[in-house]
Amino acid sequence: MTKWNKLGLRSWLLGAAAMAAIGAGLVGSQFRHVDIVVQGPKGRRQLSIWTLGSKVREILHKAGIHVGPHDVVAPKRTIVAGKPIVVHRGVPVTVVVGSKHTKVWTTKYGVPAVLALAAVKVAPLDLVKPGRHAQISGPTTVEVIRRWWVTRHVALKIPFAVHHQPDSFLEKGRSVTHVFGRDGLRINTVREFIQNGRVVKKVAVSSRRVDPSHAEIIYYGTAQPISRGGTVVQFSKILPMVSTAYWPDPAWSSGYTYTGLRAGYGIAAVDPSVIPLGTRLYIPGYGFAVAGDIGGAVVGDRIDLCYDDAQQAIDWGLRDVNVYVLGP
Repeated sequence: MTKWNKLGLRSWLLGAAAMAAIGAGLVGSQFRHVDIVVQGPKGRRQLSIWTLGSKVREILHKAGIHVGPHDVVAPKRTIVAGKPIVVHRGVPVTVVVGSKHTKVWTTKYGVPAVLALAAVKVAPLDLVKPGRHAQISGPTTVEVIRRWWVTRHVALKIPFAVHHQPDSFLEKGRSVTHVFGRDGLRINTVREFIQNGRVVKKVAVSSRRVDPSHAEIIYYGTAQPISRGGTVVQFSKILPMVSTAYWPDPAWSSGYTYTGLRAGYGIAAVDPSVIPLGTRLYIPGYGFAVAGDIGGAVVGDRIDLCYDDAQQAIDWGLRDVNVYVLGP
């Protein structure tokens, strides 16, 4: 025989005794009819009992109903005429929000009530398991997965390009950076969908170049190296210049240069602000020379090459040359 059948039999016997007592006029109003409702997450059960007492705990004990520490009973102490005794069963629920676990006991079996008891507020995009408005059916876990959108502005480097260009004024095998490159900058706007602190989705919104890149230009030499007696001569730079020639004409020359050197082949008149006096030079078609003289017409990118006689100077004439400044 089940617990409820025993309880029903006990209630029937008490009721029968009460009726007999009333019929005999012995106890009259001392016997009471009390309804008991036990409410749990899976539903409610109801029974009726005849009792001589008025204390709620005593009546529940006689009815065989155990009250746990987390159950809620109404009324708490003494029965109220015409109202049932209601027992709400307390159910343990673990509320999980990220890495935080909170255990609560509840006698309200809807998920909103559980979250309110755990002081957890749910944002519109949050995901709730088993559901925002679900009903629990017993001890369980309610998980709140925090979700939100974030807009980020990501700065990205635009690498500069490198262009190599030939330079006939540079010796083959050498190179020089003519223009240094500079990276550009691009700003990408991205929306990220965050779930429990992790990015689960990205959506590109826009891309905007805020600073263009500038290409690097590198000159590489194509000129054949200068050699003297089978030895390659080093030079530090090449100067494109306009050249003329002169000779030490006794009619207007003392035979000596501005620096005191004897004028003749191998002496070059220069602008000292461009080529310092005493600098060793090489001029294709002429040969090696020393910057040892100046001239009133030798200004800027001009050079005047000295010969030993007039005919050689006349034969040279006026021509464009690359002047190699010798030395490391």
